[in-house]
Amino acid sequence: MTADEFIDFIGNTAGMVCANYNLPASVCIAQAAIESGWGRYCIGNYNYFGRKWGGWGNYVEKSTQEYDPESGYYDTTAKFQDYDSLEDAVKDWCVLMTEEPAYSDALDTWHKTWDVEAFVRAMAPVYATDPNYADKILSTIQANDLMRFDGWDDE
Repeated sequence: MTADEFIDFIGNTAGMVCANYNLPASVCIAQAAIESGWGRYCIGNYNYFGRKWGGWGNYVEKSTQEYDPESGYYDTTAKFQDYDSLEDAVKDWCVLMTEEPAYSDALDTWHKTWDVEAFVRAMAPVYATDPNYADKILSTIQANDLMRFDGWDDE
């Protein structure tokens, strides 16, 4: 799948679902693109987010690479969510961002600033072990004009 094909595939679904949760779809789409290599590396069914298994529903076990600040990258095996639909996957991302206490600072930042960059910089270190993750999300949003899916204008 090309970047444009992936955006066409996920964009409208992310836009509609994220709007229901008052979250920026641009971040959701960028994370899905980064985590799945623009849809090439989906884990199980519809898990474009690299979402670890939350103890409910179906899962698949996959080898993955994690990052430890003291020892660097290492290989491990982990359980990942397996979804019935793309909409379910996007909803789960939204639920994670709005209900998981670990993201409360990021969510508070979003509600106070409505600034995508501030939200990403607060959320990224919780979501991923990659120290450059926030920059990757932000550059993906900018390079692909993903804020067009956020449902508001700069008027």
